[in-house]
Amino acid sequence: MEPASLRSHLIAEADRLKTAVAGAGPDARVPTCPGWTVADLLEHVTEVYDHKLQCIRLLREPDDSERLKRTGSPTERFEAALAELLTEFDERGPESLAYTWYGPDQTVGFWIRRLACETVVHRADAELAAGGRIGPVDDELGADAVDETLAIKLAWGSRVGRERLAGPLARHGGLRVGIDAHGRTWTVHVATGRIDIEDSLAAGAQATVSGTPGEILMWLWRRSPVGAVAGRGDRDKAAELYDLAGHFTR
Repeated sequence: MEPASLRSHLIAEADRLKTAVAGAGPDARVPTCPGWTVADLLEHVTEVYDHKLQCIRLLREPDDSERLKRTGSPTERFEAALAELLTEFDERGPESLAYTWYGPDQTVGFWIRRLACETVVHRADAELAAGGRIGPVDDELGADAVDETLAIKLAWGSRVGRERLAGPLARHGGLRVGIDAHGRTWTVHVATGRIDIEDSLAAGAQATVSGTPGEILMWLWRRSPVGAVAGRGDRDKAAELYDLAGHFTR
């Protein structure tokens, strides 16, 4: 998905997040983020935006003393962080160098994509906190975010976090589950000490889960229950993938 489209989706999802936050109220509990209130959720997203701003500006991981300090209400701080982030994206361009934790991509474009996905997931958190259902996710954004989740969060994450995740990877060794997001497909394979992703429905899958891109995204991020997506094959194997994804998507 092109950075300009991802930028537009980031803006739209941030607006939907603000609307849901206002509807829920600051003290409402966020069921998908145990221990958090809606105020905590909004503060978290603001801090994420500010942290990525510093990653772009400093070209390295910022330390605590370099955290940006903002004034105003939680919503005003959120709006200011988003505006500053968008300005940074525009002035630098997606191909410009930036520090990221994903070795193969050290560009501003990485953060445009990452924050579009981050924002749509936390928009869902706010909607659930407000007592409603998760609203629809644009199919193109959803498919791109699923791809990012699988290729970067799970596959790359399993390699850089190999020691920390040794237990879950060992428990689910040999798992092979297909994912069908209405035309976009993948297969998740847990090999020895790592996760591999194929961009197709590979032979030998023990189960396949299917749904709209948005439904698959929320399932992988555990914003919906394990049975929320359709499936065929061994449902226990699909549940294993759901459990494993929880170690990578928070």
